[in-house]
Amino acid sequence: MDERVLAILSNVVDWMEKNGSTHNTVSFAIDESLVNEIYEDSGRQYSITELETAADKCLAHEWIAHRSLGAKYSSLTITEKGLGIVRSKRKQESDRKNRKILKKISDYIEDHKGLFVFLGLAVAVATLIIKLLTDK
Repeated sequence: MDERVLAILSNVVDWMEKNGSTHNTVSFAIDESLVNEIYEDSGRQYSITELETAADKCLAHEWIAHRSLGAKYSSLTITEKGLGIVRSKRKQESDRKNRKILKKISDYIEDHKGLFVFLGLAVAVATLIIKLLTDK
């Protein structure tokens, strides 16, 4: 998932949780203040254009919706689908952090299997060369 999309959705959910609001009562806009809030929360700097592109993706997937007619990037609200995306991503991150050591090792090997295959091949070729040189 695009990190800009998640930054927008997470920012809205964080604001809702901080202020005790529901998704039906929250309204936001893609503007300079949102850019600054996301930078303060995540340390990532995005331009308004990048966030507008991410908002287009959110609108297409129905993760955010327009609360009223008007400018395309003002008066937006998060939908239940958008809330589900944030909850799912946060649960995934939490589960990833709380894995047991054997699962972490297994996942590391799975993520880097190409490297392990290459190293195995290199060891096999080195062993073959050593064997051929020592047999003479």
